[in-house]
Amino acid sequence: MTAFPRLVTRVHWWLIERELIDWKAGGRTPRFWWRDDDARSPSPALTRLLGLSESFEVPLALAVIPDGNLIGLAKAIGRHPRVSVIQHGCDHVDRNRGGGFPAEFDPTAPVATVAAKIAAGWRALSEVFDPTPVFAPPWNRLTPNALAALCDTPLRAVSIYGAAAAGPDGVVEINTHIDIMRWRPARFRGENAILRRLWRQLRRRRRHRRWREPIGLLTHHKNLDETAWRFLEAFLRRFPGTRRPALWHSIDLLLQDDRPPSRTTPGC
Repeated sequence: MTAFPRLVTRVHWWLIERELIDWKAGGRTPRFWWRDDDARSPSPALTRLLGLSESFEVPLALAVIPDGNLIGLAKAIGRHPRVSVIQHGCDHVDRNRGGGFPAEFDPTAPVATVAAKIAAGWRALSEVFDPTPVFAPPWNRLTPNALAALCDTPLRAVSIYGAAAAGPDGVVEINTHIDIMRWRPARFRGENAILRRLWRQLRRRRRHRRWREPIGLLTHHKNLDETAWRFLEAFLRRFPGTRRPALWHSIDLLLQDDRPPSRTTPGC
């Protein structure tokens, strides 16, 4: 990294620290949470991910694709009590042939058909894990029929990327906001782009007094290169699970919150 990008990085960290000081001055604490996608089986990347969660005492919501033998994965995460399992679609196959964006379900598929597939995936997940009833759709694409279908499944929350939007009652949105990757092709987003987004998320919540809305970190352990891994480790070292004034929450705690920070979606 040349001198100018290093200077920009220092400025971004200064802005973030100033935001945290302003939050603390108002008697408030930002709430962070962490989701990682595309887990299917043990791998060196998964081991590294779990190690970071353990080392820095940060809860992790692992989004698992329930379409294969999950015994090995269950053994791999069984020694990590800070890891929660959520459902990552059904099989991660793009069926939106005419829509211009990848989605696991054709938007024209009947709601009952979609609900049956999601429920089957939940049962497969529940046979191996004690999962948290949160549905994170592949590619963060939740078609309207899939959202409506959740009312006919045991799942009671969705997690996508970006600001919460209205949907059916009884379905809570607990979203992510900071993806450390860019896509098409997959590559590290860059430290300054990530820090700038974090600062904006903190500032927006403070200005609009959305104190309890969590900020979600999103990673994909299978796609991280060494630069991305180094950034993630440095970020967690800067914000470990024991640090104040920023507090990491598990997905279980966010879902059980009596006053959900993310919008609750109407109809279930």
